[in-house]
Amino acid sequence: TRILFGDEGLNEISSHDDVNIVVAAIVGFQCLKPVVDAICTNKTVIIANKEILVAAGEMIISILNKSDAKLLPVDSEHNALLQVILSSGLEYKVNDREYYESNINNLTITASGGPFIDLDVSEFRNIKSKHAIKHPTWDMGEKISVDSSTMMNKGLEIIEAKLLFNLDLEKINAIIHRQSKVHALVEFFDGTIIAHMSDPDMKIPISYALTFPHRIYKSASRKFIYNDLTFEDIPISKFPCYKLARTVAETGKNSGLILNAANEISVEYFLNDKIIFTDIPNIIEDVLNSVEITSKNDIGSVLDNDKEVRIITKKLIKERYGAS
Repeated sequence: TRILFGDEGLNEISSHDDVNIVVAAIVGFQCLKPVVDAICTNKTVIIANKEILVAAGEMIISILNKSDAKLLPVDSEHNALLQVILSSGLEYKVNDREYYESNINNLTITASGGPFIDLDVSEFRNIKSKHAIKHPTWDMGEKISVDSSTMMNKGLEIIEAKLLFNLDLEKINAIIHRQSKVHALVEFFDGTIIAHMSDPDMKIPISYALTFPHRIYKSASRKFIYNDLTFEDIPISKFPCYKLARTVAETGKNSGLILNAANEISVEYFLNDKIIFTDIPNIIEDVLNSVEITSKNDIGSVLDNDKEVRIITKKLIKERYGAS
């Protein structure tokens, strides 16, 4: 028996000859190098890590295009988009702008709205971390729960959808669907809209990715209930993080890296009660405006840029709010 650990162990496992599928589910940048190794050795890579797609998506796609690897999303919304696209007779071609522009009119992902969708924006200053981590539908970790409450999580998913399907941003949207039963909708040129529906159960997208393109998982859930399916526009003025993420999706280059790093640091400070809820988007916007937008084409420059942005964000927070 050999015990593999640390970066060296991750890299060995992800590129090992006996490994066919690599699931990237480690939070943060620790899985960037293993994912690149897995792609370079032509594995099926199942992505459950938004950070590396948001922050290093262009580099990953560039490496993917030079390999025979397969990249599958496990996020419920993107997995749902994939299922609808394949069920409609189309192929899965990552980042193939020409193919998807010629076959698809619009992609829509859904958002539960988080815990503050009905709260008046004037009350946002009073939101505490203990309130933000209580998601109405999904049971998630603290960081992603805060991202859901600011709608940053949905913004990150817009960036991921842009990376995977590469439509014009105006054709990639999100809507509020409080019941979390419709996960994505695809509109075709003839006006047909096909939706993916299921109970909010992550075993469904995970199992589909693991057994792709087959369905093996048998759900033991109760009968699906169709009543009370509602849809609303996202009140963008209430959730500036979502608007910032959409701008980043359009900008590309390293803007996703800047957004992600600044957001992670801001959320960390908010969870430690060092800044307030409404400070989060302001900090992120200021960092986006102060860091150079440029392409990062190798792992070293991506990691260095990420460290730089985190240092800049912490310095800004200390200078403005006295928090350290």
